[in-house]
Amino acid sequence: PEKVIFTLNGGRARGKFALFQAGDSAKDWLIHRMDEPAEPMPERLKPMMARLSELPADEENWAYEIKWDGVRAIAHSSPGELRLQSRNLKDITARYPELRQLNRRLGSHSAILDGEIVAFEEGKPSFERLQRRMHLAREAEIRRLAKSEPVSFQIFDLLYLDGRSLLDLPYVERRRLLEELELQGDAWQTPGYHRGEGARLLARTAELGLEGIVAKRLDSRYRPGARSRDWLKVKNTLRQEFVIGGWLPQEGRRTELGALLVGHHKGGELRFAGKVGTGFNRVEARDLVDRLTPLAREDSPFSGRQPKRGANFVEPSLVAEVDFAALTRDGMLRHPSYKGLRADKDPAEVVLELPEGPAPPPFDVTSLQPAPGRHGVQVEIEGRTLRLTNLDKVLYPKAGFTKRQVIDYYARVSPTLAPHLQGRPLTLKRYPDGVEAEHFFQKACPSHRPRWVETTIVPSERRGEIRFCLIGDLPGLVWLANLADLELHPSLSKVDDLGHPTALAFDLDPGPGTDLLDCCQVGLWINGMLEQLGLRSFPMVSGKKGLHVFAPLNGTASYEETKPFARQVAETLERRFPDRVTANMAKSRREGRVLVDWSQNDRHKTTVSVYSLRATEAPRVSVPMRWDELSAACEERDPESLVFGPEEALARVEEHGDLFAPLLSLVQQLPG
Repeated sequence: PEKVIFTLNGGRARGKFALFQAGDSAKDWLIHRMDEPAEPMPERLKPMMARLSELPADEENWAYEIKWDGVRAIAHSSPGELRLQSRNLKDITARYPELRQLNRRLGSHSAILDGEIVAFEEGKPSFERLQRRMHLAREAEIRRLAKSEPVSFQIFDLLYLDGRSLLDLPYVERRRLLEELELQGDAWQTPGYHRGEGARLLARTAELGLEGIVAKRLDSRYRPGARSRDWLKVKNTLRQEFVIGGWLPQEGRRTELGALLVGHHKGGELRFAGKVGTGFNRVEARDLVDRLTPLAREDSPFSGRQPKRGANFVEPSLVAEVDFAALTRDGMLRHPSYKGLRADKDPAEVVLELPEGPAPPPFDVTSLQPAPGRHGVQVEIEGRTLRLTNLDKVLYPKAGFTKRQVIDYYARVSPTLAPHLQGRPLTLKRYPDGVEAEHFFQKACPSHRPRWVETTIVPSERRGEIRFCLIGDLPGLVWLANLADLELHPSLSKVDDLGHPTALAFDLDPGPGTDLLDCCQVGLWINGMLEQLGLRSFPMVSGKKGLHVFAPLNGTASYEETKPFARQVAETLERRFPDRVTANMAKSRREGRVLVDWSQNDRHKTTVSVYSLRATEAPRVSVPMRWDELSAACEERDPESLVFGPEEALARVEEHGDLFAPLLSLVQQLPG
């Protein structure tokens, strides 16, 4: 034969191939792959989240779905295996045995499905009924309730199918592929969606007593972990999660529950939001007391406004779902009612959700195309004109990440990043041909800069003076990204006071035989030392192998004070843990140790910015963390929880706000 077509389905190779003659000799054959090579199925995917909002004005560009009052789940199905993961990546497969047959229904398909596990009562979703299933652990009890109070998996998105990631497909295309799977059964459904007519569907859900709807842009891509404006949740009633920080006993009955004391996170602190005294029956009240009693603590977990006297405070580790009518001017809940506990929500991620109108991105580079025959495209951003070139040039070859995507990331993170750059001399680290090619540091601001780019002259020991760039807004960040300035390295000082750093800095760098988790442990030790000295500090994973620790000062000390102080901390730590830590820069001293680099506290140095991209194989971001997250990563030996790509970094900003906001304003004094 002149051509042979065959399919491989083995452990090393899968796909459809063609073998054909390609020359005069009978021995001259070529092989050609006829289908796309398979992409591995991701092991873990955080679901994309919706923002609380009003209905979008351009409703014809949106799809509308029922908002299901249940538990979000990502289903990973491959032949013979089904795994269900909650939104915080916990395995919940064993809790819902009635869903296992979904795997058989999918047959030979490998797929990742996004949906909501829902319990129905009289034809309506019931979160209270689902409560009976959410916290079960005993297998016999799970089997019994699976028969008497079954759940249903409402499937509304398809993220992966048969060796192909669908994340970058528009919503309507993902839904088309999902519907072709025809997943309709007793324990799972693929509910339909409506194009346009959002107001009409919202009114209908109100009539039926349903929670509301979710609006999704028809062209939206799926961004794992992001709380995007491409997805909006519009509610008929106000309901959200709150963290339980304490409880009040009933009048005259010290061991019986009278009300829960709840709050939400803002700026890294737990803010009190009021008490919830209705919605639970006697059995639920006793169960709550049993759960809260082992969590007792003496002091309040709330910052700012406090509950009235008589409160029993607890560690803020439980999350409650609460209905409420409104918020008072000072942020207290009006007419709240308890709906149940949320085991699938991380308490640290609970923030107050307020309805907002859908806002367009500050600058959208995703669809820009140069005119035929033109080298680039000219854009105007906030009144500034600049030219963008080579938008589809790949800067991270192993990940296929382009300059367009670099610009998109910096544009989207700019409201949070820009304040950390404003007024600071900035060193550029440019990769014009990508991270695998040559790069260069550039302290002097490029001479071909636009006229509107501000600069400042800084004295230099070696060069007399250097004219640095000053970047502090969206146009400036887009301009830098277009220069392939992947990494941003600002000074610790501002131009109005170059002799006084705004923070004390430690750069923890793992030596041979150590890793990021070792850096986290050393960072926790530094935090403990600084706390004893009355200083709050804030950690940042560097996006590479190490960790940075910053203690805000904001003008209270000079470099002549901060540098020796940082050295003293590093050397004290080395004396305490000589086998784990070194304060000496010599490479010979670094085997098996973490270097605590104190030398960054210098007016002539710059260090990588928070929220900066890093020049790694795949794009990674320097991301602020909480100390409890680092502690958990060390305990669980989980370095992957400390690695963030651009979308994950943006998702953290959406969920937590700017965890480094205190660096901009908190004033602290060095001891002594």
